[in-house]
Amino acid sequence: MRILTDVSKAELDYLTSQPTAKAMIEKVKTEGKYIAEGDAQGAAAFVASRKQQRQESALSISEEGMAALKKDKEAKAEKTTTDTDSVDKEIERLKEKKAELEQKLRTADEAKRQQIEAELNQVNAELLLKTTESYRREHSSVY
Repeated sequence: MRILTDVSKAELDYLTSQPTAKAMIEKVKTEGKYIAEGDAQGAAAFVASRKQQRQESALSISEEGMAALKKDKEAKAEKTTTDTDSVDKEIERLKEKKAELEQKLRTADEAKRQQIEAELNQVNAELLLKTTESYRREHSSVY
C-alpha cells in the first residue's frame, strides 16, 4: 500500500476533483511511501510519526497574541448605523393628515365628501406602503 505524505488539503481536493484519477495515481506512485499490505507495525509507525509531525508543526499562540488578534479583528469590523427618522416623520405626517381628513369628512357636506374620501383613500394607500419593512429599509439613511 502506498501512502501520500505532505499533501495539503487544497492539493488533495484539487487532485480528487479531476475527471480522471490519473494525476492522483501519478502523485501516489512518485511521492507515496510504500507500506507492505498486512504490515500492521509499519502502518502504526507511520501513523505515529505523522501525529508527532503534526504536533510539532502545530501553531501555538500566546494569550497576548490572541488578545491582539481579537483587537485587530474588532478594529476591522465595520460598524454602521441605520437612521429611520425621516421615514418615521413621513408616517407621522400621513397619520396627522389622515386624522385631519377624517375630521373634515365628518363635518363636510355631500359635494365635498367625495373629494375628501378620494384624498383619504390616497393617504391610506400611501400609509400602507410606507409602513412596510421594505420601504423603511430602502428609505433609511445608513452611516
